[in-house]
Amino acid sequence: MKYADKIKEEVDFLLEAEKRRGPALNRDRARFLRLLKSGECHSQAAAGATIGLCQRHAQRLWHTYQQGGFDALMSGPSRRGWGKLSSVQITRLRQFLLDNQAQTLAHIQAYLAGSLGVIYTIGGVSDLCKRLKIKRKTGRPVNIRQQPGAIEVFKKV
Repeated sequence: MKYADKIKEEVDFLLEAEKRRGPALNRDRARFLRLLKSGECHSQAAAGATIGLCQRHAQRLWHTYQQGGFDALMSGPSRRGWGKLSSVQITRLRQFLLDNQAQTLAHIQAYLAGSLGVIYTIGGVSDLCKRLKIKRKTGRPVNIRQQPGAIEVFKKV
């Protein structure tokens, strides 16, 4: 394949894009295209190996360039939010948990499916709770010989 014909940008432009300050990811992508355009590397795998990418990643970069051009290659992936839930739904979930209505992950999963209409697996619910920093609250152990009114008497003194 003749990459020099397929890549529309000039070598000088790609070199300038490579030298511009920015994320290292964009620098490597511009260098990938420059290596192919200038003929220093004759294949995607060779250009990818030169900048430290595996062959499959180099193929993905080339596919992205073919689909959207230089701008699509430099934009990178878009950042996603907190998953399937909106901020309003997260607030409702937190309120549900504050009301002590959920004892297990299965209860949370049932609430999400029934009330909010969002389906999660148990593992997904666990990951969601970790991401939102939701921990199960358990009481501290109490001595079985402790007398029921002794705590109130102790606190009054």
